[in-house]
Formats: sequence, C-alpha cells, structure tokens
Amino acid sequence: MDRISGLPKVILHDILGRLPDKDAAKTSVLSKAWRETWFSFPILSYCSRNFFNLHGKLDMFIQYQSKNLTKLVLREGIRLDPAFLNHSLKFFSMRTLSLSHVLLEDERVIEHFISHCPLIEHLTLHFCYVYNPSPCNLQGLQKLKGADIRGIQEVYIDAPNLENLYYRALDMDTPFKMNLDSCTNLRWLSLQNLRSPNKWFLEQFYWIPFLESLMLHNCSMFEHERINIPSPELKFFSLSHCSNLKEVNIDAPNLLSCEYDGKGNPVISFLRISNQLELNAHYGVIMNHRHVYSLREFVQNIKPQKVLASLSLFIHEPYSIREILGVGVLQVSSPPPCIKHVQLCFPMNMEARYFPLMNWLLSSCFPKTISFCLQSNFNMKAFIVFFYEMLMDRKKCGCYLRSRSKQCCWHGLKVVKVTHLERTYENVEDLKAMLDALPESPVEELITFGLEL
Repeated sequence: MDRISGLPKVILHDILGRLPDKDAAKTSVLSKAWRETWFSFPILSYCSRNFFNLHGKLDMFIQYQSKNLTKLVLREGIRLDPAFLNHSLKFFSMRTLSLSHVLLEDERVIEHFISHCPLIEHLTLHFCYVYNPSPCNLQGLQKLKGADIRGIQEVYIDAPNLENLYYRALDMDTPFKMNLDSCTNLRWLSLQNLRSPNKWFLEQFYWIPFLESLMLHNCSMFEHERINIPSPELKFFSLSHCSNLKEVNIDAPNLLSCEYDGKGNPVISFLRISNQLELNAHYGVIMNHRHVYSLREFVQNIKPQKVLASLSLFIHEPYSIREILGVGVLQVSSPPPCIKHVQLCFPMNMEARYFPLMNWLLSSCFPKTISFCLQSNFNMKAFIVFFYEMLMDRKKCGCYLRSRSKQCCWHGLKVVKVTHLERTYENVEDLKAMLDALPESPVEELITFGLEL
C-alpha cells in the first residue's frame, strides 16, 4: 500500500523541495496523486545548456502559471521571446523570481514579467542577454525586500520597501545609471564595477537616509579621485580594490566598523566618529627600496589614527634579493605610529630576507600584537622561530645591527606573551616543538606575539 501518496500536500511539497530538479520532475509519473502534487508544487527551477524558447503558448511553462507557484528560477540557456508581451501571465502568488543568463529579445519582457508578480519579495537578475538593450524599469514593486542585479548598466527601481540591494555593473568602461529615489527604506547596499560613483552618491544619499551597511568593490574613481560618504545611520562600510582612489571622506557618526582592502595610500578621514569605531585594513605591498615608505604613509594617512584596530599585511616577493637587502631602517624624524594589531603573511623562503623585513615593518609602524599565519606553503615556521630568537637574544640582534644599520627599532622591544590556540609558550624549545607538530598541509591558524617597548 502506497502510504506516502496519502500524506498532506504540504509534506509532499517538502519532499519535492529536497530532491534534485530532475528527480522531482520524475515523480509526476508515479501516480495521479504525485502528478497533482508536481503541478501544484510552488517552486519551479529550470535550466538548459541549449537555448530553449519560452514563448507563453500551451508549452511546459504555461502549466506553472498557477496560483500556488511562489518561486520561479530560470537560468542558463533559456530564451524569452517578445511573444511574452502579448500574453497575460498569472503569477499572483510569486514571492521569488530568479533569471540568470537568460536570453531576452526585448528587455521589456522583464518588466512585463514582473508586472504580473505583484507580491514578489526577492528578485534576482544575473547577466540576462538582450539583443537591443534599453533601460530596465522595475516598477510597482511594493512588496520587494531584496534584489540582486548584475550585468545591467541602466536600471530604475521603484520599490519603497526595498531593504537589501546588490548591484554589479557589467564593466567599468561604460557609465552606469541607477535611480533609487523611491527606495527610502534601503538598509544594505553593495555596489561593484561602478565608474565615478562620487557624484551619484551625493545625489542618492539624500533619498536613502536609513542606510546601515555599504560595500564598494572594484570601483574606479575618475572624478577628482575622491569619494564622500555622508550617511548619518551608517554602521558598516567596506571599500575594496577601488582604483585611482586618493581621498576618502566619511561623515558617519554612528559608524562602528570599517574595512579597507587595497594597495594604494589614500587619505582616509573620519569627520565624525563613534567611540566604538574600528578600521580593519588589508594591505598588499612589494617590499623594496621604491616602496619602502608606502606602509608608513598608509598608516599615517588614516585620520584619526586611533581608529586603526588591525592591519593584515601581505608582503609580495621582491624581484631580486638585492632589492630587499637594500631596504634599511627608515630615516624618519618621528617614531613609527602605533596600531593595535598586525597580521603578517609573506612568501619569502630565504633567511637573509628575515631581518630586513622586520626592520622595515617595525620602522613603519609599532603593533601591540603581531600575528603570523601558519601556512606551510609560505614557510612561516622558520621565520617565527627567527623572530622569537631575535627578540630574546640581544647579542644576536646586535650582530645584525652592526652589519646592516646604525639604529634599530628593535632596541627596547620586549615579548610579553606568545600564544597559539589559547596556549602560551615561554621558551623557544616549546615553540619549535609546537611548530614541528603542525601538519604539512596549509592551515589558517595564527600564532600571536604580544609586544611592548
């Protein structure tokens, strides 16, 4: 006796939702009950490697125009032709719509599609190909809460209840156009591949006063090489890999966390700050005589400097050993700026590079704690032992100093504590034993040195 077919439809729908798409579709031939369950299934996902026409006439697609369908996913190799514009669609229960790598002969098809989904809450449009591109107008989306739009250069969104928006322009060579005037409830915004967004920001921030999280990735700053962020409610801000950037001005008195990832030395200024604000930076640099002052300049360009909580450094391999050996102690008139924490990672395997590297680092900034990433492919184990021995053996340090420089930031530097996985190591033998016991494959664990002058 088939007891499963007699289960309530809500349970049968849950079973279908846990099966791969092909297996779920095959259940329609098992029995009449399963066929009815399949046709009333509220989620539809369709993918084809070859372009498959969906034109709105008595085909597979029309069978799912039901009052029960709540989620529709079309991706990779599906063509929506202009016949859709002449057909009255019926998706009055749709909550989620996803179109990914779909071919559109007319961009109005998207607008027509969406206009028949009045209750849609989540919208995904990923790189939909259009024969004759035109502005994408997403109108009347009163229930829309989240949108993920990629590969469309011009888009206008009318969604007063929109809270989360991810937008990625197709490329930076073509100017983008986007209007968010009605999106007054926006809380989370992530933008990628934008060209000269500064002017656009100044116009949009007036309309999105409640924005709490903002992410900018791979944007190109051609206009005055600066960006201004005036946002009274902003709590999190991320800026990564934005080219030509020289100046960042942030006026966000409620900002709690800021992240920066890049290679340049922009001036990052916080005009009004919270006492809880922390800046976490990821900085990549080639350690040679041409870039010897870049790290110190980057730290000094953060205003006020006290907000810099952590700095993750990736030291790129110099072109020759002569370049790194030519880097001595920085000739500066003031002590290096203090920061809370530095995490260091570099692919340098020659012991001759160890001392110049630490001289350069500690001449650029003084961290209260410094961590090394225990990745065996970077051979950090040998360097960690070297660093510990140098700090504990003043005679050995003096030997290096006499041969390479007259002054050294190592003088007076003390190791307070060495920790790994909450265990403290008090001598070099225990430290070596722990490092030797680590697996050969790369690990993401950290060993941390607490320092004081």
